[in-house]
Amino acid sequence: MLQTFLLPRNPKVSEMALSNQVKESVNQAAACLREGLAFAARTEHPTVISMITDILVRLESMETMEEIMDKFGRNKDIPNHFGQV
Repeated sequence: MLQTFLLPRNPKVSEMALSNQVKESVNQAAACLREGLAFAARTEHPTVISMITDILVRLESMETMEEIMDKFGRNKDIPNHFGQV
């Protein structure tokens, strides 16, 4: 039987959170893409609309991923023994 071992690892501080400047820039980019998507929906080929949507979804998922990283990056949530949290 194949066993999986979890190796505890403390994330670097830089991996834990996005800076405010990055968050603001990403939010501005997402707003511009939403506006572009609104125009594209009227006139552009569906492939273009799909590509813009994919980029927008990835940008907007960064905040969710940050929350997940924060939750699992805390020392108490990192397993220190196999099978224990």
